[in-house]
Amino acid sequence: MEYLKNIISEIAESECNRICRKTIRSLQKMTEGMQSGDDSGLKNIWDEICVQVQFQYSFFWNAYLETINITIAYDVEQLDTPLKRAIWLQTQSGMDWTSEEENPDSVPIGECVDWDITDYILNAFVLKTATDWKNKRIEKYLDS
Repeated sequence: MEYLKNIISEIAESECNRICRKTIRSLQKMTEGMQSGDDSGLKNIWDEICVQVQFQYSFFWNAYLETINITIAYDVEQLDTPLKRAIWLQTQSGMDWTSEEENPDSVPIGECVDWDITDYILNAFVLKTATDWKNKRIEKYLDS
């Protein structure tokens, strides 16, 4: 049965990567409300997020997190139930549930599950990607 877990994991990872890429594209299009200043050289909200993850969180970090979460949550809401369940099983809540349930009839679904998925994609995909994201603008900002 291990192969079934692997298949579910691969499907979930593929979908999480898709949502991550879509989230990054959305953040790259956002130029309103940037906090780094006009002379920072940074071009968009994604640049600012990357700088903060790689260097230091600003006073406005919670606002950035809220923006990312809203962007991810919208895409999570659009997922069909089987995909949500597959992704949720990869989250800490899903893994805990799997180890606690002896003979589950089905995987839970609902608002809490959506939040677990959103948080999982935020941390395991989007912020992880921001940790290593490089471009000339970010490098120049971090070198100054």
